[in-house]
Amino acid sequence: MITLGIDGGGTKTRCVAVDEEGEVLASTTVGSTNINAVDHLTVRERLAEAIVTVLSQASIDPDDVFAVGLGMSGVGRPADAQLVRRWMGEILPKAHTYVDNDAVAALASGTGGDLYGVVVISGTGMIVLGIDRAGNRGRAGGWGAILGDPGGGFSIGAAILQSITTAADESGPATLLTERVLAHLGLRDVQELIRWTYGQSGWAHVAALAPLAEACAAEDDEVAFRILAWAADNLAQRTEAVVRRLGLENEHFPLVLAGGNLRDGILRRLVTMRLEEVAPQAEIVTPYLEAAVGAALLALKQVWKERD
Repeated sequence: MITLGIDGGGTKTRCVAVDEEGEVLASTTVGSTNINAVDHLTVRERLAEAIVTVLSQASIDPDDVFAVGLGMSGVGRPADAQLVRRWMGEILPKAHTYVDNDAVAALASGTGGDLYGVVVISGTGMIVLGIDRAGNRGRAGGWGAILGDPGGGFSIGAAILQSITTAADESGPATLLTERVLAHLGLRDVQELIRWTYGQSGWAHVAALAPLAEACAAEDDEVAFRILAWAADNLAQRTEAVVRRLGLENEHFPLVLAGGNLRDGILRRLVTMRLEEVAPQAEIVTPYLEAAVGAALLALKQVWKERD
C-alpha cells in the first residue's frame, strides 16, 4: 500500500512516497505551490511533476497509490482545498485525497500523526496553529509578508536590510550585518542592495538572509540580537494567543517548533524561553518526521476514520 505525502510551502514543495511500514521509498523537491502566491496552472504542474517523479523513482504505478496527503500553504479557503482535490482526482484518480494547511502536516510531523497540540513555524513566513482534543482549531499569523508574518524569515530578512540602510544613513548603530550581507550577496556597497532587493520577485530571497542574523548575533552584534529577540517575542505572542483561545494554558500538550529558522540557534533558544512562560506545562518538541511524511500519515488516518 503506497501513500504519497506532499508538503507545499512558500519556497519549495517536498513530495515523498511511503510504504505501509512508513519507509520513504522516493522523494523529490519542486518549487513553491502556495496557491495564493503562484498561479494555479503552475501549482498544478509542479504537483504533477513531483508526483510523477517519485512514482518513477520507486517504479510505482499511479493506480497503486492508495492515498495522497497534501499539507499546503494557501489552502485556508474551502474552494482552494476543493480545487486541489480536483487536481488530485485528475492526476491520481484511484487515490484517496486529504488536503489541509501545511501547518497541520508540520504538527503531525512532531506528534507522529496525532492532531493535538500547537505548532509554531518560522520559515519564509510564520504561522502558529493549535488543535485541542475536541478538534477545535486556533491560528495566528500566516497572513503573508505584507499583511504581517512577524517572526518569519521574510520579516527577519527585511529587518536585516533595514538595519543596514539605517546604519548607512547614520541614523542607527553600525552593525556586522552590513559587511556580512554584502559579502554574502557579492555586492560592493549598500547602494547595490536597492537593485538586489527590488529586482527580484517574491519573498524568498529576502527570507534567505535570516541565518545571517543568527551568525552575527553569535558574534555579539547587538543589532542582530535585537532582531532575533523581536522575532522571538512576536512568535511567542501569537503562540500565547492560540494557547489562550483553545484553553490550553495549564494543559500538557506537544508544542512543536518547526521551520528552518527554529531548528537550532539563538532564535530557537529565545522562543523556547518565552514559550516556557506562555505554556509552562507544554512539552516543546522538534519534528522527527518530514512534514511530507506527516501529510502522508494524515491521509491514511483520514481514510481509516472514514471507514470506521
